[in-house]
Amino acid sequence: MIRPLLDVRASDAGVVGGKAASLGELLAAGRRVPDGFVIAADGDVGAEAVLAACRALGPGPFAVRSSAIGEDGTDQSFAGMFSTELDVPVDEVPAAVERVIASAGADRVAAYASQTDRRIGVIVQAMVRAAAAGVALTADPVSGERSTCVVSAVRGLGDRLVSGQALGDAWSVRGRSATAGRQPERAISARQARQIADEARAIADARGVPQDVEWAIDADGDLWVLQARPMTALPPEVSWDPPVPGAYTRAIRLGEWIGEPVTPLFESWLLSTLEERLHDRLREWIGQVAPRPYHVVVNGWYFYSINFLSARALGRTMPHLLSRLVRTPRRVVGLVPPLLHHSIPVYERDWREELLPRYRAAVAEAEAQVESLAPAELPALIDALAERAGDYFGSVAAFVGAAYKAEIPLARFYARHLAPSVGGSHLTLLSGLAPPLDPGAHAVANLDWYAEPIPTAAPSRDGSGHERLADARRAAEDAAEAALGASPRRLRSFRQLLERAQRMVPLREEHVRELTLAWPTMRRAVLRIGEALVERGLLERSDDVFFLRRDELEASLAGEGQVTAAVAAERRAERERNARLTPPMLIGRINPLLRKAWEGAPGVVGGVRSERALVTGTPASAGRVSGLVRVVRGPNDFGSLRDGEVLVAPLTAPAWTPLFTRAAAVVTDVGSVASHASIIAREYGIPAVVGCGDATARLRDGMCVLVDGATGNVEPAPVSDG
Repeated sequence: MIRPLLDVRASDAGVVGGKAASLGELLAAGRRVPDGFVIAADGDVGAEAVLAACRALGPGPFAVRSSAIGEDGTDQSFAGMFSTELDVPVDEVPAAVERVIASAGADRVAAYASQTDRRIGVIVQAMVRAAAAGVALTADPVSGERSTCVVSAVRGLGDRLVSGQALGDAWSVRGRSATAGRQPERAISARQARQIADEARAIADARGVPQDVEWAIDADGDLWVLQARPMTALPPEVSWDPPVPGAYTRAIRLGEWIGEPVTPLFESWLLSTLEERLHDRLREWIGQVAPRPYHVVVNGWYFYSINFLSARALGRTMPHLLSRLVRTPRRVVGLVPPLLHHSIPVYERDWREELLPRYRAAVAEAEAQVESLAPAELPALIDALAERAGDYFGSVAAFVGAAYKAEIPLARFYARHLAPSVGGSHLTLLSGLAPPLDPGAHAVANLDWYAEPIPTAAPSRDGSGHERLADARRAAEDAAEAALGASPRRLRSFRQLLERAQRMVPLREEHVRELTLAWPTMRRAVLRIGEALVERGLLERSDDVFFLRRDELEASLAGEGQVTAAVAAERRAERERNARLTPPMLIGRINPLLRKAWEGAPGVVGGVRSERALVTGTPASAGRVSGLVRVVRGPNDFGSLRDGEVLVAPLTAPAWTPLFTRAAAVVTDVGSVASHASIIAREYGIPAVVGCGDATARLRDGMCVLVDGATGNVEPAPVSDG
């Protein structure tokens, strides 16, 4: 009943357990695994037999570990379910074996016992005197990317990492490139990270599936493999390569409003119309000529083209821009942040006197007709509203979407001339300026018209709370002015920068609030078309219509279509599958200089990456607060957020505003300093970090985190001594 690990094979798993079988296979393959033996499941061995086997290994100390029959399987690993005893002296090994076996009867293994064989073997191995230890995952557990090996490391024994007591360093190894993420321990070098990744990949290649490998490096620098098991619950392997050349992102313009896979009808109709009108307006106002396509959809996710920033596109734009500069200089000079204040009055006048009245009139006219028009007449109504909405979004992009250009000069000035003497962040100067607006009945949680609106309560208007923020802002203004008093020139510059940045804050939310004014009417028109297709027997449900493309819808209305309910059902299921993916922020090929500027953008507004950060992003609203994570992906989850929790979301939009009354802090996947989450968090006085990319995937419900809205970091919360 006691067998050397070297003699164990995969076929013995039903006797010695999955972990022991895996280690035996690794030893047989020539991997450096600590020598040891396994006591078979149900093995009735006495203390003397165990001690004799230990002495044959050496003087000790030893590691005593579980090897349950169902442990380390391809479907579930049950990692951490049973006890592990480390640094056990030789004479205490028999008692440690009994404790490991007894752990199979603990309450925490009830789920395990209900699903698989409860029998448990026990492994005894010579301890590795670890200088560093950790885990290597041969695929990214968040994105599922198989070309990336994720290496976590701590100093000394790895049990601190596996048990969650230590955060650990994080390395990402792609090919021969090892990139350091967080580095609280600085346990290993880049060379060692590559060595560990090579060893883990060799094991994965031999076994044919991605592996979760526990490793240790001893004082002599030798690498040991302590365990290897299949990675479970890994996202499917997908490619994020765009279908056409170029660079694309989820981070700007319409991408800030889309936090889930898009439906076919939205992408082929409303979204495309919004983009067409947006680029028409930008071409008209500033001469920008953007290459097509304006976006791509990859695995169901929307990515906006940033190819207008390429050298070729800028060369095509330049003659048109210069022409506009001569004809309408005040519109064009706003492209340069220090000159933005010259453009703002022009765009504000356009918005208030032309775009908004015309948009409201179009919506009112459509509301009066939407229930009476024949289904075949409804596409024209939708087109008219979509075009007005696209014109309005053009104003959002050119006007309040440029708010970051006013904030960046203030942030730079503050960091250079004020932070060294008064501390804090420029973000305090942009809080307490205006109470949040009622989001209105037309507020949406996501631009895709498939999402059914849910009633939202108006945000709290706690006058005392807002006044406290205003007082803090005024105190920060006074401190800044006092610090700059000895330099009249700098004081004048500060006052100018402050006035321009503060002016944009209330304008942004007032402007954006009206963007989705047409959404309820457009959605109703689409559903009426869906009802007509249900009556014709083409669809089973009226909302199946959102899973058709525009050309299919129009052909079906004309009696020429071949769409079926089965097609809509398959596309609905595909969207649900895609929703479980974690898309990257950037895809495609991007100019190295542009990538460097892109990645450095958070630092421009005060971002400083922490070595302990779980996720990082753009600092959006100052303050530091600890709380439990609550991931909210959409309206169906709104009720799950409890008072004092940290709201972690793909994005926020006006319909999310009431949640800010409950949240202690806000963290989003997409967004900028001018996004909804940034502006509203400042007006509620709660910290915010936006544009993290994958916060909803890396942070889990119930995690206790510290959100630092001035530096853009989300870290594990400090453990209280109490």
